[in-house]
Amino acid sequence: MNKVGQYIEFLIKENGYTQSAIAREIGVSRQIISYVISGRRDLSISLALKLESFFNLPEGELLKLQAEVSINKYKLMLKDELVNDLLQVNSFWSYTNVTSENIPDEELIEKVFVKLDMADIDKLFELYPRNFIKKVWEEKMIIQGEYLFSLNVMIALYYFNIEQPEKYVKRIEKKHLKKILNSA
Repeated sequence: MNKVGQYIEFLIKENGYTQSAIAREIGVSRQIISYVISGRRDLSISLALKLESFFNLPEGELLKLQAEVSINKYKLMLKDELVNDLLQVNSFWSYTNVTSENIPDEELIEKVFVKLDMADIDKLFELYPRNFIKKVWEEKMIIQGEYLFSLNVMIALYYFNIEQPEKYVKRIEKKHLKKILNSA
């Protein structure tokens, strides 16, 4: 059962109805209601609107919930793909039992930038907000200096449209070093 199905089942029970009674009231088969509740079928726009009307829900609430569930599934699939690709290139050689659930987002972003290709990097921008990716890049990668300088220049130019990327990378690096020296 998915989130949408659980919510519809809750509404039915909370209001003292049965699936059959709801189906009769809104003019659909009980089997369709059952399939939606069990997660074997997605809500159609028509069914969603009928249920929202019946339960006096704001228009679009059920479809938004369904879309949210679909988006989360898609993002989990993308994250699983990236982790599997990283495992294939031995990026987690010092880790045990690596899964997409136990890898911190920051670690995943850094490893994808360093170890995978541009098609995989593009997936990061479907998973995370651009400003979060940029923050991780600046805090975890630029600070590594010359070791990743060329890669960081390419990332600055290609992914963040930064003019004069070499100067930008050097400026962030200096800022980080200054911060370290001031805290010592």
